[in-house]
This record gives sequence, structure tokens and C-alpha cells, in this order.
Amino acid sequence: MLTENIVTERLVLREMTKEDAQDVYDIWSTEDNSKYMNDPVESVEEVKAIFESTEPRIGYLLVVTDKKSGEIIGTICPGPTNDPNEWGFGYSFKKSVWGKGYATETLKAIIELGKSEGINKFISECAAENKGSAKVLQKCGMQFDYEDSLRQPHLDVVYESHVYKLIV
Repeated sequence: MLTENIVTERLVLREMTKEDAQDVYDIWSTEDNSKYMNDPVESVEEVKAIFESTEPRIGYLLVVTDKKSGEIIGTICPGPTNDPNEWGFGYSFKKSVWGKGYATETLKAIIELGKSEGINKFISECAAENKGSAKVLQKCGMQFDYEDSLRQPHLDVVYESHVYKLIV
């Protein structure tokens, strides 16, 4: 659980709440975002169920808000992998804010948070054809590590993917 909000130049990253379910669903369910998700959601109720689960949560579920307006413009979910010194993460943003540097600003803040918690390795995967996400990862200092594949279960599509890593 995040002890305090993460504040950047233009953004506030905070813990996602059940009250955010509609906004989160609106972001995750768009064709452009859900296309590459390996865990897409089909309803607002499915998003709300995340908060009703009694399973202990590992990692963070964060919403990214515009600092001035308070509008939720994205999500990011960083957390530990099988390596105790490594975090993986996935993120999604409203298409209306793509190309404005918000994803890069968010990832840089998450990397700083991880470093403050003793994390020195970061990993993320994106579909090879998702050039925008690859660019964001590279802008944050992540480097291509290897090719893999990811499956989008609702579309029953398997994408060639690229895994990016950063060691600090």
C-alpha cells in the first residue's frame, strides 16, 4: 500500500479505490488499450471485484491523475516479480493523452519509488507492434532484453512481444 501520493510536475499517482472503478474500466476497456492486455476486463463489476477480493494484494494498483484537474488519465500497476529485487509493471492511459509524455513521467516516478524501496531491476513487456509503449520504456532507460509472446485471451490473439529491462 502506498503511504502517500506520488506527485510529479503534472501528475498525482495514488492508490486506486473502488470509487475509481468506472474511470478505470473506461480506460482499460477501450479497444486501443485492451488490445494488448493479457488480463482485460469485461465490466465495471469486474474492476470493483479487484477491491472486494480477500486475497492479499502484492504490488500497487495506482491511478494517474492530472494534477490540475484531478481527472484520472491512466493506471499503472507495479509490483514484485519472482526476483525480490525486481518490479514488473503494466500501464494504460486514455488515448486523448497519448503522446504528451504522461506515461514517461509516470514510469520515471515508479522507477524512483522502486529505487527508494531497494528495487534495482525493472521489467516490462509490450507487443512488438506497440511502438508507442516501446518508446516510453526506452525513454525511461529500459533496454530491449529479449523477444517473447503475450496472449490476449478475449481476442484469442498471441502477439510477438518485446521485454525491456532496466538495472539501476
